[in-house]
Amino acid sequence: MDSRVRHITKSITWRIVASATTFSLTLAFFGKAELALASWLTAIETSVKIIFYYFHERIWFKLSTNLNSKMRHIAKAVTWRLIASGTTFILALVLFGAHEGALEKATWIALIESVLKMGFYYGHEEIWYRINLGLDNREKETAS
Repeated sequence: MDSRVRHITKSITWRIVASATTFSLTLAFFGKAELALASWLTAIETSVKIIFYYFHERIWFKLSTNLNSKMRHIAKAVTWRLIASGTTFILALVLFGAHEGALEKATWIALIESVLKMGFYYGHEEIWYRINLGLDNREKETAS
């Protein structure tokens, strides 16, 4: 099985966790009256970030490092968090820009999700580290 299948599957599973978190935080900060905008933010974010995450996975897959698995997971979590929280901040600001306190709320959403999702992402990496889906070719290359 090709490693691309692994990265697509990881992208989808991570997006489910991450988008649910963003949706919940958006409702918490902008209120349930903004359900439609929170849904739009989540839908746009999901589409954009699934593409970003796929390329993030491809880069890390091809990146040869001397990091042990835990340090690699932490480094991946930090790089992804910078990309993802920056994207959430920009999208929240664009969609909710007309709301009072939008800059402050978008900032808080990005900051809180950074902390929450860093932990969630580390756990996601730990789980996927134990799953061999799409690693057949890499295992054969290592054995040769």
